[in-house]
Amino acid sequence: MTVASVRDKKQKLWYSPVPLALAFEPINLCNAKCFCCPYTEFSEDKTFITQKMSVEQITSMVEDWVDLLKKYDIKTKYAAILPWRYSDPLVNPHLGTVLALADKHGLRVSLTTNAVSFGKKQCDLLQKYIHTLNKIFVSVIGFTEQEVQEQMGLSKKKTLQSLEFVRDNYPDISKLFNIAIKNKNNGVAHPDTVEEYQKRVISPGRAKQKINWISNRLGKGDDVWAPTSAWKPSKKSFVNGCDLSAGKILNRLEIMVSGRAALCCDMSYDRNFPKEKVDYGNVFEIGIEGVWANLTKEHQLIYDQKYSDSKKKLICNDCSRAGVNTNGWNLSLTVKKQKQIRNEFFPKLHAQLTT
Repeated sequence: MTVASVRDKKQKLWYSPVPLALAFEPINLCNAKCFCCPYTEFSEDKTFITQKMSVEQITSMVEDWVDLLKKYDIKTKYAAILPWRYSDPLVNPHLGTVLALADKHGLRVSLTTNAVSFGKKQCDLLQKYIHTLNKIFVSVIGFTEQEVQEQMGLSKKKTLQSLEFVRDNYPDISKLFNIAIKNKNNGVAHPDTVEEYQKRVISPGRAKQKINWISNRLGKGDDVWAPTSAWKPSKKSFVNGCDLSAGKILNRLEIMVSGRAALCCDMSYDRNFPKEKVDYGNVFEIGIEGVWANLTKEHQLIYDQKYSDSKKKLICNDCSRAGVNTNGWNLSLTVKKQKQIRNEFFPKLHAQLTT
């Protein structure tokens, strides 16, 4: 075996036959209006914010996925449900359905919220199903009251009061909090600002600052909150990967409220991405396995290290988080991550492929 063939074998990217995380939009509704969120554009449109999945749709979708996990002998305790995309899960009227399904099938649930809706009703529900919860991520945009109001449309004071309510009345929930504090300018939060939040959670819950977090949302933010790039795909310079966390799009299935599959967390709504532009299928029509097969073909095109004219049609070409060969993006971290995933979730297959 030559050195080149050994290198090629090490760089071969593995694609999972089933999504290991399911992120879906149960309702087009949020109580915030964050400056960079696709939801904000349509937040005053009643025909938009009343769209939601039914209990029957949520149930059939989750159980379809569980059946697929079982088909590949994957333990459900390793699989994660994320019942939100741009909505706040605490305003989802069917959150109880999601948690009950997680409890029934032994799945883990991760939530991301702005925290203002932590009332007794929501906390009692979370406490009942706390054994299903992994982490509760809290997103705060803005360091001061004025910044939070301008950048999220919320009150910092109200957020802090909600965190105090959980800390004082539901300590086990507070321990799950992971609070990320950031602002529009990618600034560094003063330690006192971080401490304001840290003292309102119970360890191991934590608060931390976050920088370099803004993307252009597949072009929506160009010249609005993100600079426009003059880059265009060509035979010499093209998308050859994804600069989100290694392997993220290869293991997570994103689903719109309509049931349509999305490539990633930046592919937002039907209105922004009509079928004529891009279509990976609908889980309520061809099932989880069908849309995942379509997405895998797209993944293979994205991660192909050789140019083809098909790459010019990728929606990734408008994304500030796309991996581009001439910018130095390479497969190494993604290959390593996928080997770890294969070893953890598909140990028998991994043993066969590594012997």
